[in-house]
Amino acid sequence: MDIAEELKHAMQHLPFITGELPGVGGAIKVSPDHFEVEEILPYAPCGEGEHVFITLRRKLWNTDEVAGELRRCFGLKSIDIGWGGRKDKHALTTQTFSLLLPLSVTIAEIRSRLAGLPFEILDVARHRNKIKTGHVAGNRFRILLSQVPPQRLAQARAICDALGRSGLPNFFGEQRFGIDMNNIERAVQFLDRQRAARGKKEAFIVSVLQSALFNLWLRERMARGEYRTILSGDVVQKTDTGGLFIVRDVDEAAERFSRGAIVYTGPIYGVKMMCAEALAAEYENRTLDAVGLDLDAFKRLKSPGTRRRALLHIEDLTIECAPGGLLFSFSLPSGAYATMVMREFMRAP
Repeated sequence: MDIAEELKHAMQHLPFITGELPGVGGAIKVSPDHFEVEEILPYAPCGEGEHVFITLRRKLWNTDEVAGELRRCFGLKSIDIGWGGRKDKHALTTQTFSLLLPLSVTIAEIRSRLAGLPFEILDVARHRNKIKTGHVAGNRFRILLSQVPPQRLAQARAICDALGRSGLPNFFGEQRFGIDMNNIERAVQFLDRQRAARGKKEAFIVSVLQSALFNLWLRERMARGEYRTILSGDVVQKTDTGGLFIVRDVDEAAERFSRGAIVYTGPIYGVKMMCAEALAAEYENRTLDAVGLDLDAFKRLKSPGTRRRALLHIEDLTIECAPGGLLFSFSLPSGAYATMVMREFMRAP
């Protein structure tokens, strides 16, 4: 089995953390209106500057398509438009874009031009800086899980309680890997070319490979029964400040982990990634070995890498009966996938 096929197989067989409980079935995204996502920026526009923040609501448009419409509307170059992250096309999405527009263009003029676009414009305001990739604090979701009878509400809440105790494995969702996971094949083909990534599209393809490897690493950790265990050499993150450090006193770190003060992180392999040590490093290297890779591959790609927290505690998850199914409401930090929350309830393959 080649690298691409091995990674695709692993992505199709990710474990459930609440697998001992019965799922509720159902279907998501029967309609885009059933999957609402609202982007949360880490700051509000200050009201002055050459970048215009446009907050809009749309459905059946992906992020690139919306950016293209905005670019054509104002005659801009691609580099003049910014956004924090990509959003699902088959959803009712609220998202903010930044446009580089001279101060001579008034807000009234901007609103007038936007009126011709097929989006609901919610806010237009100026700011000093462009929105760059990653400038998102999180996302709020309202998801209708259709085709679920109301008597399964108790089952859903039992899963919710279990997630509250265990946390959610922070896997990358299947949409990261494209239709039939073809993005994984593209990523491996790009790796074989042995050249650095240039531009947003190539950087995204590299990130697909990194995401699959993270999932593979976390899958293997769960298979070893170490999902709720701190290891010697783990790179952990403080949940209050986000600071990273390496575990050398396992007992002390385990106590902090048990009360939610820290969480262990997994590798987004790259040249600037903070590396684990001791036993944790052995497992991270073993993940690369399993697919015939090493860190030198990411040096050739000039991919910086980073760390990703391995589990999430969702503090505001609520479930209630609604016409047509069960309504889920919750927030997630940037980079986490609502579909990975919902699969714990649905148990769909």
